[in-house]
Amino acid sequence: MILVIGATGVVGREVTAQLLEAGADVRALVRDREAALSPQVKVVQGDLGDQESLVAALAGVDRVFLLTGGGPETPLHDANLASAAADAGVRHIVKLSIIGAEYGFSDLVSTWHLAGERTLRQIAERPGGPAWTFLRPGEFMSNVRLWANQIKAQGKVFWASTEPAVAVVDPRDVAAMAVTVLTTPGHEGKTYRFGGPEALTVAQRIDKIAAALGTAIELVEVPIPALLGAVKKAGRQPLVVETTLGNLGREEFRIQARKVLPVFEEVVGRPPHTFDEWLAAHLDIFR
Repeated sequence: MILVIGATGVVGREVTAQLLEAGADVRALVRDREAALSPQVKVVQGDLGDQESLVAALAGVDRVFLLTGGGPETPLHDANLASAAADAGVRHIVKLSIIGAEYGFSDLVSTWHLAGERTLRQIAERPGGPAWTFLRPGEFMSNVRLWANQIKAQGKVFWASTEPAVAVVDPRDVAAMAVTVLTTPGHEGKTYRFGGPEALTVAQRIDKIAAALGTAIELVEVPIPALLGAVKKAGRQPLVVETTLGNLGREEFRIQARKVLPVFEEVVGRPPHTFDEWLAAHLDIFR
């Protein structure tokens, strides 16, 4: 049995779908029991902030995909899950972390995930503690969804930190990494830093969207604080977006974010999806 935590998000839905395709027995931990998931997924209600609710969620589970929200509660939630998993006899936890954890960056979000990783490492050292694997992808291709309303309403994108090129990654590929690690042996105790197949600036991504739509889209660069209200309305954590965009102003982050790495193909056995492929599957978002 594999427990998926974060099953209602962009990556988590892909993880559950791909696990089901692989024939796995899947359970999802959700806050809302009415969450729209495949009827093949066994749903259990709970919260990472409530350790008691994790007991039932982890009963009979041997592997866990752990996707926490990325906010300041991340270290506590990772600790709660890891501790409960050790008590339940879970064998393997696969944590979705971030690029900044790979390079020891000192921004808020990277330090939150690094603290969570340290907890999983510590609990793995207990007798019978669960093994860990950390996935450290770069920026998701799907983040351009934040531009959709601007494009539809004004034919413009208002964004910050537009100059750096980033090897953006398809969430389907993040899920494919997780599913491979969860369902094949030999990944315990490893960290995988990976991204997409090409480094693209904001302007290049906008040009691709414009070409696919057959229309012009203007890029308007604005200060990071000017974006945070719209980000909140879109359901994203403003502090996380602010931190991510701020990182792109740091040369050491830019260097790492634009790297095209072979790791995904080495692990999964196929090339990662291109931004054009992601866009073809999601173009209706921008219409």
